[in-house]
Amino acid sequence: MAKFRRRTCIILSLFILFIFSLMMGLKMLRPSKATFGDPFGLELLPELHQQTHLGKNLDSKNNDKIKSETNVKILKSVEITVRASKASEPYLEELQPLNYYLHVFYYSWYGNPQFDGKYVHWNHPILKHWDPRITKNYPQGKHNPPDDIGSSFYPELGIYSSRDPSVIETHMKQMYSASIGNYFMCVCLDIFDS
Repeated sequence: MAKFRRRTCIILSLFILFIFSLMMGLKMLRPSKATFGDPFGLELLPELHQQTHLGKNLDSKNNDKIKSETNVKILKSVEITVRASKASEPYLEELQPLNYYLHVFYYSWYGNPQFDGKYVHWNHPILKHWDPRITKNYPQGKHNPPDDIGSSFYPELGIYSSRDPSVIETHMKQMYSASIGNYFMCVCLDIFDS
């Protein structure tokens, strides 16, 4: 009977230690600007947070009919396309300072038919398995864009070209929003020349 109680106490103690360690680990991951009980401070629902800000701005504009009528006339005459910012594009005042201990390798050898005339590196050969007995169970040849791009994750920008200035600008903004202080650019010139 004492053996049963000792084993139960040890298991219960280990379980409590595990839960305590898990809670401490999660608490350390919480951003310093987050307040207790604020889901928007944790960036859990950025779309909802953005919609509430947009809703407040729209309500204040609707109160003044004269301003809204003149704004509509101006927008129709200029024909501006207004695009709401995505959740991945944070506001500049919300960004953390750059961390110069973070380093990123930026690969500049991707191309698409719209910008480069052909797919570059999106259609690289499928890598073979290291074990020849298993290799025959996997597909062989080259990746076939636009559906099969030879990447584990499909990019948010789609199949982009690394030579496109708007793509480079977007990537630099994404690195800045991630507080990345250093990046190494890998250039392979012969891919575009051939």
